[in-house]
Amino acid sequence: MDTRQSAPSVWVRSEQGERRFTGRVVIGRETTCDVVVSDPRASRHHLTLQPDGDAWVAVDSSSGGTYVAGERARRHRLGTAETLLRLGGLDGESITVWLTRPPASTSTDPAAPVVPAAPATSIPHPEPGAPQPVVPPGQLAHGQTLVPAGRPRSSGGTLSIGRDLSNDIVLDDPLVSRFHGRLELATSRTAAVLHDGGSFNGIFVDGRRVLGSAPLRPGAEVVLGNQTFVWDGDQLLSTATRHEFTLYADGLSVVAKGGKRLIDNLSFQLDPSSLTAVIGPSGAGKSTLLGALTGLSPATQGRVVWQGHDLYAHYDQLRFQIGVVPQQDIQHPQLKVRQALGYAAELRLPPDTQPHERAARVHTVAAQLQLSERLDNRIGSQLSGGQRKRVSIATELLTAPPLLFLDEPTSGLDPGLDLEVMRQLRGLADGGRVVMVVTHSVLALDVCDAVMVLAPGGRIAYHGPPDGVLAHFGVDTYPQVFDLLDDPDLWSRIPPPAPPAETGLVPSVVTPVPAPRHQSRERQLSTLIRRNLAVVVADRLLLTMLVALPLVLGGLSRLVPGEHGLSLDAALAAGDGSQEVRQRLTVLVVAACLMGTALAIRELVGERPVFRREYAVGLSPGAYLASKIAVLGALAFLQGLLVTWIATAGLPGPDGFAGTTRLALVVGALSLVMVVVGLALSAVVTSTEQAMPALVGVIMVQLVLSGTLFAIAARPLLEQVAWLSPSRWAYAAAGSAIGIERPRANAEDADVDWIAQAGAAYFLLDLVMLALLLAGSSYLALLLVRRSATRAE
Repeated sequence: MDTRQSAPSVWVRSEQGERRFTGRVVIGRETTCDVVVSDPRASRHHLTLQPDGDAWVAVDSSSGGTYVAGERARRHRLGTAETLLRLGGLDGESITVWLTRPPASTSTDPAAPVVPAAPATSIPHPEPGAPQPVVPPGQLAHGQTLVPAGRPRSSGGTLSIGRDLSNDIVLDDPLVSRFHGRLELATSRTAAVLHDGGSFNGIFVDGRRVLGSAPLRPGAEVVLGNQTFVWDGDQLLSTATRHEFTLYADGLSVVAKGGKRLIDNLSFQLDPSSLTAVIGPSGAGKSTLLGALTGLSPATQGRVVWQGHDLYAHYDQLRFQIGVVPQQDIQHPQLKVRQALGYAAELRLPPDTQPHERAARVHTVAAQLQLSERLDNRIGSQLSGGQRKRVSIATELLTAPPLLFLDEPTSGLDPGLDLEVMRQLRGLADGGRVVMVVTHSVLALDVCDAVMVLAPGGRIAYHGPPDGVLAHFGVDTYPQVFDLLDDPDLWSRIPPPAPPAETGLVPSVVTPVPAPRHQSRERQLSTLIRRNLAVVVADRLLLTMLVALPLVLGGLSRLVPGEHGLSLDAALAAGDGSQEVRQRLTVLVVAACLMGTALAIRELVGERPVFRREYAVGLSPGAYLASKIAVLGALAFLQGLLVTWIATAGLPGPDGFAGTTRLALVVGALSLVMVVVGLALSAVVTSTEQAMPALVGVIMVQLVLSGTLFAIAARPLLEQVAWLSPSRWAYAAAGSAIGIERPRANAEDADVDWIAQAGAAYFLLDLVMLALLLAGSSYLALLLVRRSATRAE
């Protein structure tokens, strides 16, 4: 028999009875705690009893406090005498604890329920039989520690935290920066301090982003990337309980303008590692519900709870843990899979992620979705519909979010591809994620854990296992279910909904969702310009148009009768007047307007789903618009130079110093300005079909207001309106370069187009006005692009 003195054990008396423990004990409201309390003032993990040498201490980790003998105690040493602990207030739920030391035996009283000792540096796991959540990818198991074991605490010290292997604490999380922060350990005189190392996604302590540094008190909650930890006074302990990986919706309602309710008082929960399908007729509020659950379009009333926090109040902390796949594909069809995922990784992963790390992450998500063999296939022409949808899902998985929402991912797919996508989602859920999919298809509901049926008006008619849907509605087929949902007597013909799930106590105040944090605009601009160029190079139709349009329009200018070209001196010497010069100039102005607008007018509306999703995860609208102006504007400017060269080659050019060069500069500048005008229009229209009428309309307006068809000068109101037209100042600048007003020098002043007169001063004035219109159009386009990011269509 072993006669050595055994370490003391701790007895705990609560409403559940008396129990003896030999290892660390966690007390709180969370169901996975060793001792569960019911007082709503108690925290989820309220109090820890832990060995301290040959003694025991009670360490408070709550917001409401632990009270001993009427005073709040952060750290209380326990003895053999009974100690009464009050949780959450002086009159809070009571816990009585005391120590015992078996005299000389390792045996214990068989009647006493003994809990095996947990490791001194871990949080207890749920009791046997309790459901264990599968930890999402990239996250640590419940109770795992961060501070290296055996490191001395008394002398303090500083530990580096980050993704790089050279750190003292290494976190393999795509949202963690290479050198994310530093943990300054506590000494006998100072508390532990957490320092942010300039990380992109930040460090959060008790829901607030750390700006510089923040002290850590026992029980403080720390969020690094996708992972949540608790500081117990000595250690950072990961928390990954079932409650934290359950998504709760509590009383969600969305009221549109005019008072119409799109969803009405919805309360439910999505369990860990689950796949839930949302079905219902059109207009039942399925997409509205998705917007409320993701925080992209917060509910008018109610809250969404994830990891014990109100999503709306802590959106900046939690938004990176949410993946959203909209109904439309969020990739450029011209790109190859590897290119598309690579650019998405540059925009979404921390800026200090190295190229080889991004490539590795792309390969990882491609393997998850069985796309490894398709990385070099072009998305639009070499992938099936199901494979394209998987590329969109892979884009969201780059940041390893534990929450994944999909809006109609099988829309337009045949039944075989429908089942393929749903099986992929089943696998993602089994990997530890909470997955919700909005769908009209009922062909693959059997792979889901739960089905939610929404009725018109945004109310839940059923939420439960797939095999119970038909019985709940008392019908034999799903078409009958949809017919019944439109029945005015629906709620009297089906059982009442189950009571809502307990969400845990969190603040119920819904606060405005803050704007997403941006990478540096310079970095985003560089990535977007390279992506835009890659799209242009890969788009053969666009490349053909870029070359063919100047050739065609330049060729049309050669059809103008006459042989004097743009030389006004030659035309006047031959007695032919300025008609030929004006006609050729008109063709060039119209060509510039057409090339610039046509190049841009379908650009933003065509990739609006891509932009909206990237905006939601931090893309700057300014960087996005600037990248479009930089690439398309440069191409349009080159088109302007090319069409001018074609129009003047072999013919007499404009008279005066560098006349042809100045004319080409004006035509190129007009093409550039019209690109911005086209982008602004593209941000306004809601479909590519609307773009073509808008193109025709803007060209006609530019032609009429340019002054090429009839005189604009000296016509009140019309002249002032025309000043807002880029073609008006471009035609005047071209006329100034050519000297178009010389034949009318002896006419009345009212007949002279004063802004088109020859001379450097007038030419520069016209260019300055073009530049001002460029700036004004860019600002207007930026406002419209920002509006399109969140506008409901």
